[in-house]
Amino acid sequence: MVIAGIVKLDQFCKSILDIDRNVRSVAILNGKGKLLHSAAHRGVVQPSLEKWNDTRYMECTFDISMGAKFDDLYGPVRYHHSDKDDFIMFSFPHRKNIIIITSTKKTSPIAFATKIAHMINDFKEF
Repeated sequence: MVIAGIVKLDQFCKSILDIDRNVRSVAILNGKGKLLHSAAHRGVVQPSLEKWNDTRYMECTFDISMGAKFDDLYGPVRYHHSDKDDFIMFSFPHRKNIIIITSTKKTSPIAFATKIAHMINDFKEF
């Protein structure tokens, strides 16, 4: 059962990596900020995710959970994105998990986030 779950997470991460050539990495966190699975393009030096620790993942989880506090007022958070010096980071809440995706600056944030949000909604396996 656990192996099947890991295979599904790996397939999901790879499908996100394949959706756009500008995507650099995908990480899936649980609600407490613990890394469940990650994937990155081979040979690509990740700007930050290789150096990240549980504290930074918990920060992403906190940002999404703070936005959820205002769901009744503004509606649910669909995604959050932030520009870093040399990449863009997207966070997508999915049930009790958070999906973090990094991409190059060549990505159009709104169009990309919409495409990924649809893909996440269609993937109900985790």
